[in-house]
Amino acid sequence: MKRNTRFGVVMSLAAAGALMLPAGMAQAAPSTATALTCTGGEIPSGTYSSVTVTGNCTVPAHATVMITGNLNVLSSARLDADSAPSTITVGHNVTAAPGSSTGLGCTAAHGGCTAGGPDGNGPYAGQQSSITIMGNASFDHVFNAALDGLTVNGNVTSVGGGAGADFPGFIPFSVKDDTIHGNLTVSGLSTTWFGVIRSTIDGNVTLSDIMLGDPDGNEIVHDTIGKNLICTNMVPAPQIGDADDGIPDPSYPFSTVGRNVIGQCGFVLAP
Repeated sequence: MKRNTRFGVVMSLAAAGALMLPAGMAQAAPSTATALTCTGGEIPSGTYSSVTVTGNCTVPAHATVMITGNLNVLSSARLDADSAPSTITVGHNVTAAPGSSTGLGCTAAHGGCTAGGPDGNGPYAGQQSSITIMGNASFDHVFNAALDGLTVNGNVTSVGGGAGADFPGFIPFSVKDDTIHGNLTVSGLSTTWFGVIRSTIDGNVTLSDIMLGDPDGNEIVHDTIGKNLICTNMVPAPQIGDADDGIPDPSYPFSTVGRNVIGQCGFVLAP
């Protein structure tokens, strides 16, 4: 096949242009970031053009991971970046496929990271992660997600999934201590516990068709919501804090909502 000589001409012109750059102006260095596919084990510190998780992968303590593109957790894969403190920046989007589990972030407000022990008792008690997602975070019929202490510039959306309300174990789906500059939408979730706690969401929060096995689940506590809070078909009914016999604990802080509260979540506002 005849070689395309236009490519060589373009490269020659580019080289000539570089020689004519005014003094003090340097060409941008080529990116050295490469894509990483984690089939299992640790994701080490580094800069990656994208990260794809296909197996059981962890982010070690105090790692610094820069992803210039997307972070993708594929079907039935597991990403554990919530047991030990780390710094992770995702330049574009986070996606999680059906059956996957994603843990991102841990916060001092929740006792710190939990590797080696329960909340507050492990070696990273009182420590927290720094997780930033520049785009959106999307979860499609995932088994589980723990989103704690994130900053998300776009939207967080979860559709379907969960471990099932009758799963023989406590499997929480958490949105804790997060800052979400877009909207938070969770629909069709069936698991043991769900909560939106100590989070700031600039847009709307829409929670629908969330079925839980824990009678103390569906906790909406101490949030700041810029626009509307919409809660429909949540079982058990959402509450403030752990409940005893279905009675909300009044010692938990109320939330603030910038516009309207629609549906089952009217209790979140101070009387």
